[in-house]
Amino acid sequence: MALSVRDIGIVPSVERFVSTNYLLRNIIVLVLLVVIALSSSIVIYVLTTHYGHPVTFSSSDPRVGFQGDSGGRHTMDIVSSCATTLITCIYSSVHFDVPRSYAHRLAGWRKFITREYWLELWSKVTFWLLGLFSPEMLVLHAFYEFMLAWRDAKWMRAHGHAEWEITHSFAADMGALALPTEDGHGTTGASEGAGGRLHSGFALHERLLRHHTPGALDCKALGYELADRTKADGLFKIITTLQIIRFSVGTLARWAMHLPVAPLEVITCAYVACTLVYYTLWFYKPYNVTERIVVRVAPTLQRAGRIPPGAEMQVEDSEEPKPQGNLARRLLRWFWEHVCVPPLTEKDRLQGSEVLYQNSPYLTQGSLVAAAASLLVGFAHLACWDVEFPNSNGQALWRWCTLVLIVHPIVVFVIILGAAVVQRGWVTAAMNKMALTLIVVYCIARLVLLILLGHSFQSLPKGVYDTKDVPWLSFIPFIH
Repeated sequence: MALSVRDIGIVPSVERFVSTNYLLRNIIVLVLLVVIALSSSIVIYVLTTHYGHPVTFSSSDPRVGFQGDSGGRHTMDIVSSCATTLITCIYSSVHFDVPRSYAHRLAGWRKFITREYWLELWSKVTFWLLGLFSPEMLVLHAFYEFMLAWRDAKWMRAHGHAEWEITHSFAADMGALALPTEDGHGTTGASEGAGGRLHSGFALHERLLRHHTPGALDCKALGYELADRTKADGLFKIITTLQIIRFSVGTLARWAMHLPVAPLEVITCAYVACTLVYYTLWFYKPYNVTERIVVRVAPTLQRAGRIPPGAEMQVEDSEEPKPQGNLARRLLRWFWEHVCVPPLTEKDRLQGSEVLYQNSPYLTQGSLVAAAASLLVGFAHLACWDVEFPNSNGQALWRWCTLVLIVHPIVVFVIILGAAVVQRGWVTAAMNKMALTLIVVYCIARLVLLILLGHSFQSLPKGVYDTKDVPWLSFIPFIH
């Protein structure tokens, strides 16, 4: 199937949250925002350091610049250990959807000359970059997918598919499932009908009713095939786990022995924590499945509570009896119904997480999750509040940008919550513009802090490179 930029998207990782058509119409605005963020961060850093003066450090607290072989660890040890930990975590944790094209089927060099291969690669690269520079967005993405898969699995079990699990819903959402056609092959591409690719168990159920297929889905056989198709490299996961353990133990050991830790190591700990969060949310999602599976429909399996063909489908989850009790139980029930399980329309269930636009039923909850992940990253920078720089204005700039990282997610969440409560078109539009402006400010602060992280290596405490109190760390395998 030939792919286009409109199919894949300009920035695929971002376009799960923003319409492709919207970005194509506002491509100039998007480019301007990127240029403004990059240029503003550089200008702020240059002007701040220009009007500062060199700092003279006390002899009792010696500071050193880049270190080579100093008898302990050196600068590249710190940089490479943080980089390899982040890369292995992100690479093994990001779970992609099934490719839209079949360029991966081509052997050897042939796939490298196809346009579809490079578009699919670009799709993956944008998600890896998102995990590297904005892990809270991947946490938000994984949260959306998990909640929709969980709701879909619950709906399927309530409508006759008792053995349908959350793994099946994840597989459907990522485009890994297809119904058989009359010739026994799976539906592909445009031949899937007006609905396009299937993105939920609900869509499978609806397609079964439309074609009056007897029997029920053979969920056990589907589960076995998904387990066989999942290409999770066990050795690579073991290496990643050892990398995380070694990095975390090394950082905690230095902290316990009152040895200074480089700011880059502290920030990496926060990024690893975010990675573990979205890896946990994606734990039941099949990994690296490249081909769709034709779902088996077993006529001998009886579907309980089958909905007659032509009848309207129940979109909402089955109603459960509301508990009668004290105020605490009623408040808990209200919180569950309005926050944890908001109403899902038929469109929401059919589309799954293919689009996570601003009208998503989990917008408010997702904003809270993203805010929590952003605060985690912000508090990691706050832990380095007293970091010293060779320029007198460096520390002040670090602190101001850190405050932006902490205050920003709270303000954006309040804005989105207010838009959800008010539900008036012009108010929502105004609040969205405010949130977009704040996000640009947030990006500028993150870029400035990234530059300052590199600058901090010119004035780290000498003890950062000392390993005399933790010599046993050298015996734990580590990839540099």
